[in-house]
Amino acid sequence: MDSQPGSIPQALAGASAGAWLKPLLDEQWHDMHAVVPRGFPAYARIFHPLERDRPQDTGSWHGHELPAMGELEQQRVGWAAVARAFGTLMHPLAQLHRLMGPVTPMLGPLDEAGWRYSKPDIGNLATDVLAAVATHLCNHTGTPDEGVSAIWEGWGGLATSAGYAELRLSDDGQWDNPLSREPGSGLLSAAVADGEKLELPNRSYYLFSAGPRFYTDPEWVNRVPWHHSPLWPQSPSILWPADRSWVMVSEIDFDSTVVAGSRELIAALVQDPAVEALALGEGADLTWDADVPNRPAG
Repeated sequence: MDSQPGSIPQALAGASAGAWLKPLLDEQWHDMHAVVPRGFPAYARIFHPLERDRPQDTGSWHGHELPAMGELEQQRVGWAAVARAFGTLMHPLAQLHRLMGPVTPMLGPLDEAGWRYSKPDIGNLATDVLAAVATHLCNHTGTPDEGVSAIWEGWGGLATSAGYAELRLSDDGQWDNPLSREPGSGLLSAAVADGEKLELPNRSYYLFSAGPRFYTDPEWVNRVPWHHSPLWPQSPSILWPADRSWVMVSEIDFDSTVVAGSRELIAALVQDPAVEALALGEGADLTWDADVPNRPAG
């Protein structure tokens, strides 16, 4: 399971490397432990960044009609910045829809300064944030070059080309649609696509030899077999080192990533300005209505 930064992750022949996770997960969804393993000393929630924009000509979307004429001013922001903009409370169980104000028709949430907000990536940690996180992960394992990356089986075009099609113009001038449901017609070979997957509650994953050191180099986006283009890289759904000292989970339906590990690791993540993270308690509820401090009155 060696995974130096310059290496290419190899698919694991079986799923035994991830079998230790299953007893640590809940079969029924009560809290985050349906996807995040129990039993670690501490946990951190890493909030996926999002974008905001406004027209440069007026400096505000207020009173501005779509489409915007001219250039847009754009920024990447964290959740704490969203909370400041809307006068809400940032905290470990925050939900983005509670942090923002009412949705404006056609435009979405607008703050008083006229910024329009997008949604963060779901199930995917930004490359630069992952690099910062991976540096800390390496510092808190005895096996930084050995580990496993679990990739959710349902991402488009992995096992088959169904769900992801690249249209090509054939020699006779007709568009060729290569959609196929045959295993091996997608990004992964038939042997991998048909091979044993890690079966966890309500989720199945392909396993690859890629530990934390691999993700400290941004060039990893050009060396993995599980996404189509480095322009849209896909971070691992679950990542752990060979010594199992921590686990990183980017659940496919979450707009944040959870790390389970030592108290020292969690403190390092929370203190890093390149990573927007807050400590979580075991049993944390991250469902859409769990943001009690920002829940509407009544």
